[in-house]
Amino acid sequence: MKKGSAFFFYLLFVGVALFLFFRFSAPGSQSPVESFGPTEEVTNISREEKEHLVISKGEGLKEIAEKLKEKGVIVNELFFKVYAFLTNTKNRLLPGQYEIPKDISLKDLLAILSSSPLAPEETVTVIEGWDNKRIASFLEQEGLTTKDDFFLALDYLSQDQEFLTQYKDFFPLNPRRQNKAEIFQGYLFPDTYRFYQESTAEAIIRKMIANFAQKFDAGLLAQVKESGRTVPEILTMASLLEKEAFLDQDRRLIADVFWTRLEINWALESCATINYILGDPKERLSFDDTRIPSEYNTYLHPGLPPGPINNPGLSSLQAAVDPLENNYCCFLSTPEGQIIFSQTVEEHNRNKQVYLK
Repeated sequence: MKKGSAFFFYLLFVGVALFLFFRFSAPGSQSPVESFGPTEEVTNISREEKEHLVISKGEGLKEIAEKLKEKGVIVNELFFKVYAFLTNTKNRLLPGQYEIPKDISLKDLLAILSSSPLAPEETVTVIEGWDNKRIASFLEQEGLTTKDDFFLALDYLSQDQEFLTQYKDFFPLNPRRQNKAEIFQGYLFPDTYRFYQESTAEAIIRKMIANFAQKFDAGLLAQVKESGRTVPEILTMASLLEKEAFLDQDRRLIADVFWTRLEINWALESCATINYILGDPKERLSFDDTRIPSEYNTYLHPGLPPGPINNPGLSSLQAAVDPLENNYCCFLSTPEGQIIFSQTVEEHNRNKQVYLK
C-alpha cells in the first residue's frame, strides 16, 4: 500500500475514533443500538430489559465484543473495540457476571464492565420440615456459612429491636429460646434461594424470614386473627403437621383432631415431638421413648410444645389455619405412610393391631 493511501486510512480511522469518543462520551448521548442502524424492534426495547453476560477469565476485547453483539447489547463490534481503545479500558474489563441493560451507551457499558461484576451466586433448596440445626449444617456444607456463625446471627437478630418491630405481626414478644439453635425456628421459610457466596449468616436469615412474611400474607393473617389463635401457635401446629402427614387433606384432618384435643386438654401425643427430642427419628417409638422428660414431650404434657419443632412449608401452614372439621379423635400412620383415622379409642387400638404388627 502506498504511503498516501496508508495516511488516508489513518486519518479516516482517527476521524471515526474521535467521532465515537465525543459522540458517546457526551452527556445524554444515545446508545450504539439507537445510533447505528437500529431496527424498529430494537428501538422499542424496554429500558428495563437486561441481558445476563458472563465474562470468563482470559477472554479479551474481541471475545467480549462478540458476546455483546450476540446478545444485542451492541450493534457494531468495531465501534465497541475502538471506543474501548480510546478510553483506555480495553485491558481493564473484569471477568465475572453482569446484568446489562440493552439500552445503554458505550460509555456506561464500559464503565460497568471495568468496575463491578456481580458476585457469584449459589442456588440452594431448603426442604420443608428441616429444623434450624439441619439448615445450619446444610448451609455449612454448601460453603455459605458456618453453623456457629448461623446460630450467632440468630441470637443477634433476636435482640435487634428494629428487626423485631419490622415483623411484629409474626414474632412473639420475646423470640429468644433457651436453646439458641431454636431461635426463629418456624420462620426460616423452606424454599429455593439464591445467595451470594459472600453473604453473611445474618443476610441469609433475613432473606428467609422476609420470604416467610411474604408467603404468610394478609389473607392468612386475617384467618389467624379470626380463629382467635396467634401466629406462633399456628406455626407450632404447622410444624407438627409437617411431620405427621404428607397429603394436604390428611394434614387438615389431623389439624382438626389436634385443635380439638387442645380444647378438651387431651394430650396431643404427637410422635413428631418425640422424634424431635431424640434428634435421630425412629419409624416406631417405644414406650420408654414416650416417657422422655422434656417440655416438648406431648405424651406427657397436654398442650402445644414450647415452639415449632421445624420450619414448615406453606401447605402445613394453611392446614393449621384452615383445618377440615371431622369426628375423628385418633389416627396412626402405616409403614407405607397412609394415615388411618379412628372415631373412638377402641377403634384406634384395633387399627394398631391391624396396621402396626
